[in-house]
Amino acid sequence: MSLRPWCAAATALALAACGNSNEPSPQASELVSCHERIRVLSAHDRQLASRADHKSQAAREAPDAERFVTAMRASREDGTAFACGLTRAWVTEVFEGLERQYPEYRHDDGIDGSRAGYTVVHGDELAGFFQARAGRDATTVYHVRHTGTEDHVFTVEQLPAGSGYRIYQSYVSAYSLKAWLSESTSGLFEADTGELMIWRGLQSAVNSQLARVSGGAASLDNLDAVPAGFAFARPYYEYVRDYDEAAVLANFERAWTRYGQGRVLSAETFFGDYLLKLARLETYFRQNDHLGTAFPEEIWSTWIELYASPNPLHFPELPNNFITDLLLADRDYRLEVLEVVLPGDAQAVSAACAENARVLEASLQEP
Repeated sequence: MSLRPWCAAATALALAACGNSNEPSPQASELVSCHERIRVLSAHDRQLASRADHKSQAAREAPDAERFVTAMRASREDGTAFACGLTRAWVTEVFEGLERQYPEYRHDDGIDGSRAGYTVVHGDELAGFFQARAGRDATTVYHVRHTGTEDHVFTVEQLPAGSGYRIYQSYVSAYSLKAWLSESTSGLFEADTGELMIWRGLQSAVNSQLARVSGGAASLDNLDAVPAGFAFARPYYEYVRDYDEAAVLANFERAWTRYGQGRVLSAETFFGDYLLKLARLETYFRQNDHLGTAFPEEIWSTWIELYASPNPLHFPELPNNFITDLLLADRDYRLEVLEVVLPGDAQAVSAACAENARVLEASLQEP
């Protein structure tokens, strides 16, 4: 007969007798957080980018949550490019699971989320909105998005009992969630295929626009052919053309060093810094929507300080609506928040995230 089980039991009894009864149990101390599950999956941010479209399609076709879940459990992801909304789709799934996400994907049109549970929150309401929820014992997940005439989406994880906040985000053609959660930028940059990269998609879009307005003569490589009516935008065109590794890293680090790397933001930082900047953006965009006023350097800078990449729809001193009204004139700006309270204690939340992550891992495999 082996003595090992008896010795283990005796040791446990001795520790229980001698130890502090208020210390966490081994089971509790060994919990793997949702954050760690997301960090591991972030290596597949590109491939998981197809998850959002697959969920939208499945939700449209499924008459109920059960059949939506069945369809998505069979989904195999084949994405190739990260973007903020695509990252948010799978990150929130780790926290919430598929069944809880069915109403959102069933009713959301990506612009006005009121039917999907989103609430419009103005800048002067943000602090009160989050403060009213700050003392919860439960983990709370917030889907936050600039929509309408602006475009950025991110996820806020509110840890239980005032323990802090985490930000999860990526940015189209700029950086992946893997980069955002990494503790170092070493080896992450590659101009066309990296976790940090040059915005080739924007350069291509600007070249197409220049060709249209110049009869094919102008391009980022031939700005002297830009028609006189668009000459005022030359500083923007030059910035897009000359955006290089140094600029990518400099802009990325302005936000990543403060809010990224998976760090937990204290309430002081979240309310006294992060939300103040978010409120500044919301107030400006709402009050200047569709106006041709000069876009302020402060708003340009604040966007980078929060989101680690420039806003491609604007440039300092250019008319605020120069690009947005070319592309999005039929929309109005909104800052929307969808709030999801996760049920159960830390152990239950950890177990649910483990199962949700397992479903996502399975979606990366061949059928």
